[in-house]
Amino acid sequence: MEGPLTRAGRLLRWFVRPFAGQEPSFYRAITACLLAAGLFWQMNALNKTYTTRLDFPLAWHYDSARYVPLRPLPAKVAVTVTGQGWRLLRANMGWGTHPADLRPVPYPGTRYLPDEAWRRGLQNALEGVQVNEWSGDTLRLTFDRYASRRLPLALPSDSARRYKATFKPAVVTFRGPSSLVQALPSPYPVAVPAPDKDGNAEAALVPPARMRVAATTVRVHLARR
Repeated sequence: MEGPLTRAGRLLRWFVRPFAGQEPSFYRAITACLLAAGLFWQMNALNKTYTTRLDFPLAWHYDSARYVPLRPLPAKVAVTVTGQGWRLLRANMGWGTHPADLRPVPYPGTRYLPDEAWRRGLQNALEGVQVNEWSGDTLRLTFDRYASRRLPLALPSDSARRYKATFKPAVVTFRGPSSLVQALPSPYPVAVPAPDKDGNAEAALVPPARMRVAATTVRVHLARR
């Protein structure tokens, strides 16, 4: 009794027997016909309308000299779109498309991008494609104003009990989101490495995240109390 593999082998031989022993031109013609059929099928499929999900790139525009986002702005957003297959393929592959321009109002307290703002930006970028919905959670925004604050420097409390320190510069400017700048302690504690025999040392001034500091290192003279 024949097994399934034997029957499959016989079926395969029956299928390929008419093609055996033909001239090379025959095989070229068969290949050309298959490629043409595949091409026509693909073109017909791309002319139909589909609904799909895309991860579309975003370009953010706001007054970055005055405002700062407290969380990273997303580089892409997941959107559900409907359109012709050709247009969806182009958008998915990034052929001839550009990121969606989004222009949030970066006032402190902003928590999301209004529907009209994101829809207009996406629709302009996805020309000829209908935007149905987007993943709203990815466009939550938190902005704050930039602020600067000059703070005196001091030793941490444990070191201050043993040493008296003189810093150069004695006051340093910190710049960053207003809410974070205002929360900095004054005076600002600086960890100082072991001094040399004359009591001199150089300390690195590392600012908190999202902040910049006017001086990256300061010179310190330590004297025992």
